[in-house]
Amino acid sequence: MSTAPEQPAAPPPAGPAPNRKRNLILGIVGGLACLGLLAAVVIGLIGFALFRAQPSDPVSNGNPGTPNPDAPAAEAPLTAPPGTADDQPYLELNTATDGPVVDVYLDFLCPHCATFAESNGSDLQELAETGTITLRVHPRPMLDANSSPAGYSGRAANAAVCAYAEDPPLWFPVEEALFDKQPGAEGLTDQELTEVVTDAGASDAVGECITAGTYLPWIQDVVEPQARESTQGTPTVLIDGVQDTGTLDTPGALREAIEAA
Repeated sequence: MSTAPEQPAAPPPAGPAPNRKRNLILGIVGGLACLGLLAAVVIGLIGFALFRAQPSDPVSNGNPGTPNPDAPAAEAPLTAPPGTADDQPYLELNTATDGPVVDVYLDFLCPHCATFAESNGSDLQELAETGTITLRVHPRPMLDANSSPAGYSGRAANAAVCAYAEDPPLWFPVEEALFDKQPGAEGLTDQELTEVVTDAGASDAVGECITAGTYLPWIQDVVEPQARESTQGTPTVLIDGVQDTGTLDTPGALREAIEAA
C-alpha cells in the first residue's frame, strides 16, 4: 500500500507587517525634537554669554542701590552768579551812571595778572566804589592746563565768584588774597582755597560752593568762550570796548588812561 509523499509542514500564518510609514514619522519627529533641544541649548548659551559681556551699571556697579565711586559725576547745571544773566560773561562789580566801562580779564594762575593787580587793584576798586567807572571782571580759566593736576585757574575763579555771590564787595579782598597766595603749577586744594577766601572775609559757608564747583560751568562755558573771542590773553583791559595798550604793570598808568577816556 503506497503512501503519499509527506508534504512539508505549512508555515505558520504570518503576523501583521510592520507599519514602516509610522516608524518613519516617529523617527522624523524624534529627530526634530532633538534638534529643537540642541537649538534651545545653543541659544541659551549665546544669551548667557551676551549677558555676561554687558558692562555693569555705571551708577550702581550692577547692584541696585550701590553707588559706584568711580562713575563720572553728572555734568553740573550752569549756574550764573546772583544778578548775572546766564549768558553774561562777566561780573559787574558796580554800575556808573556816567563814566567809562572798564573790562578786566584775569587768570588767578597768571603771574602777570598778579603784578597787574598789585599795581592797579586799589585804583580800580576806588574808581568802582566812587561810581567813576562801571567795572566788569572776567575771571578766566585760561591756564587750567598749566597746573598739576589741571584745573586750578577755573577752581580759583570759582572760589572768587563764590565769595562775590555771598557779598559782591568781597570780590576785592578775595582777588587780592588769591593773587597774594598764588601758587606754582601745583595749585591749591579746595580746602586751601577755602582758607584763603574765608581769611579774606567770606563766611565758612563758602567752602561748600568752592568744593561743589558751583560756578565752574558758567566760567568755562560763558566767560571763557567770550574772552577768547575778545582778547589775546591775560591781563587785558578794555576801556569802553577798546583795549588799553599802556604798561599795565606801572602803578597809576591805567588810572590815567581811564580818566582820559
